[in-house]
Amino acid sequence: MKKKIYSILMLTMALFSLTGCEKELMDYEGMDCLYFDVRRGPSWFKPYECAHWNYSEVTFGNILSNDTTIAVKISATGSAKDFDRAFQVIVTKDSTDLQEGVEYEPLKPEYTIKAGETSTFVDVTFHRTERLSNDTLKFQLQIIPNEYFHTMFENYLDYPGPHDASQPKVEFNYNPNARFHNMFVDDVLIQPEGWMGSDTGYGLFGKFSDVKYKYMMEISGTTIFDYTREKMPSARATAIGQQVAEELVRRARAKDPVIDKDGTMMWVMAVQSGKYGKDAWTPFTKPEDYLKTHENDK
Repeated sequence: MKKKIYSILMLTMALFSLTGCEKELMDYEGMDCLYFDVRRGPSWFKPYECAHWNYSEVTFGNILSNDTTIAVKISATGSAKDFDRAFQVIVTKDSTDLQEGVEYEPLKPEYTIKAGETSTFVDVTFHRTERLSNDTLKFQLQIIPNEYFHTMFENYLDYPGPHDASQPKVEFNYNPNARFHNMFVDDVLIQPEGWMGSDTGYGLFGKFSDVKYKYMMEISGTTIFDYTREKMPSARATAIGQQVAEELVRRARAKDPVIDKDGTMMWVMAVQSGKYGKDAWTPFTKPEDYLKTHENDK
């Protein structure tokens, strides 16, 4: 019995000690800091559960508009204040490939952490240009310290959350300094939501490639704005496939087959329709194999 009472007393003292320590903890002191706080994760995650990203991608290939605005979050350490705190964000020109006024809009002269808040957003507007279709261009934002804020998070490491994405792609420069935020902008065509095909090679359009996508738009007179689920019902996709197939077969019969990105003959399902007979081919057919079987054709 005495042992039980002793154990209870010791537990009570431990809890009291912990409670006392909590009360004695010092509040945060010192200069507040600003840092880029871009986070991404599943929609059901709370913002603070999403992993920190050291960079952002702006891909016009999946944007229907020729302009897009990206909201970049900036947070402040310390507690909220009862007054507004202004600060400046600039574009680091020697680390930026984009042209101001052409591929992006100038930033505002200053931004504000409003009274009672500890974060805000910097909106950056980008424009689609021909240059973006040939290369991935870099754009860098930089926070300027002032009388309200330091920027000393030079090696910012976030907790390794379940969807940690803090390490950027290999081709993008790793940036641990949270005073800077790199953004990579391109206009590479990616598979649209209205694409009727699969990686197996089958479907109305077959396997996706940006080469085939461009060719189909050229032949059919369509644009990326047409390849949405709403604008690409199966009937329209079938008609486009037939139109493209006519040109593909014509080129194949002329011993000048259209080659896809992987080096095989470009294919859509309509190529295999009965109307083309022996001139038809299956997905992933090598041009040399096709031409060999048709070498005696006139």
